[in-house]
Amino acid sequence: MREVSRGLTNILTAGTYIKGNLRADAGIRIDGMIEGEVIVNDTLVLGKTGVIKGTIQTKNALIGGKVIGGIKSQGKIELKAGSVVNGDIICKRLSIENGVIFDGFCKMSGEKLNTAGKDIPVGK
Repeated sequence: MREVSRGLTNILTAGTYIKGNLRADAGIRIDGMIEGEVIVNDTLVLGKTGVIKGTIQTKNALIGGKVIGGIKSQGKIELKAGSVVNGDIICKRLSIENGVIFDGFCKMSGEKLNTAGKDIPVGK
C-alpha cells in the first residue's frame, strides 16, 4: 500500500481493540479493531486484519481490511483486493481492485453529473 503524505506516525497493531473515537493529525495504520468514529487528517491505512465499525473521515484511505460504516475522503480511496466495505463512500477519486466486496452507494464530488434535470450524453 502506498501514497503516504507525511508518513505513518501511528500504528494500531493486530490484537488491539479500541471502543471509542479516534482522531489523528498524521497518518495512521490500523491492523487492530476500532468501534467508533475515526478522523484522520492525513492518510489512513487499514491493513488486512484491520476492522473499523463506525464512520471514517480522512484525507486519503487505503483499505485492505473491513469497514462497517461510511467513508468520507477529501482525496482518494483505494479498496484493495480482499477488503470489505459495508457503507457509503464519498470521495473525489476511487480505485477498486478485483476481489473487493462493496455494499453501499458512492458519491464522487466534482463536476455535476447533470444540469437542469437533463442527462449528459455518454461518450461525447
